[in-house]
Amino acid sequence: MMKKVVRKGALPLCASAGMAVAALLAYQRTSILFASRKHDATPFETYTTSNGISMAYEVHGFGSPVVLLHSMHLGASRREWRPQIEALAKRYRVYTVDLPGYGQSDKPQKPWTAYQYAKALHHFLDDVIGRPVVLAAANGSADIALVVSKMHPEDFEKLILISPEGIGHGFATPQDTAQLKKLLMPFYGTQQFLKGTSKQSLRRLSEELFYQKERMPSDFVKNLHQNARFGAGAQASYAAYVTRFFAADTKKTFAALDIPFLLIWGEHNMHNSAIYLEHAEKLQEKGQFLLFEDTACLPHLENSKAFGEIILEFLEN
Repeated sequence: MMKKVVRKGALPLCASAGMAVAALLAYQRTSILFASRKHDATPFETYTTSNGISMAYEVHGFGSPVVLLHSMHLGASRREWRPQIEALAKRYRVYTVDLPGYGQSDKPQKPWTAYQYAKALHHFLDDVIGRPVVLAAANGSADIALVVSKMHPEDFEKLILISPEGIGHGFATPQDTAQLKKLLMPFYGTQQFLKGTSKQSLRRLSEELFYQKERMPSDFVKNLHQNARFGAGAQASYAAYVTRFFAADTKKTFAALDIPFLLIWGEHNMHNSAIYLEHAEKLQEKGQFLLFEDTACLPHLENSKAFGEIILEFLEN
């Protein structure tokens, strides 16, 4: 008698669980569909890599080429450099680029390594610009720039590097990448992606990126949310960020760097401590080093005026 009761009772429970799963799947699909319709309306040009990935970029001004690369945190994009464009474009031809997986560029269906990013960046510089450039890169993309400098030093005249993460943290560890497969799964991974790219989560991230919160642009969180969820491969980009899949150890490359450079570190960088600026100075006898006071991960955005003056001085000397 007891067995019959359990079996009868199990039917509505199974049905209820099935309905919950179906509802969650519907929520996931609706959220992703809605996100795919929202995008940055700023006009841009495109460059297509050899493996069919479209990269979005903008061009401003005339003169010698200066390329600006955004950070590689969730929702990052070329918008990060907008406060610097007007002043730079008066004297230089300025390119702001969305790396694959970010902004309006295509998001690969699988996470990319630092080598893949470096290869795509080199081909962009070679095919679109076709001459050595001054390149400024922040945080994760600073490591990509260093990898390119090792593979193709002829690509650069000068480098401006903002807190390269590879100097501080190096390669991803097995512990970092342990969750990668799960984060790429359609049900569990999608739910983690939606949770990790919610406005609440991105607001917390934003508060870590700035030392003085009042300097954060009013639409910063909105843009992170929009970019983090935009594109068919957005979940893979999220998985790459969480697991540090694209990380590289750039200490040896930086130590061997033979290109004029300026290395900048935000004094209050929570993600990559400014103590690594001291480590970097021990690795290199050349170049210039600057600790940027009262800023965190994004000194070029948090104190854009002072940063712009420093960059122009470095470019012109």
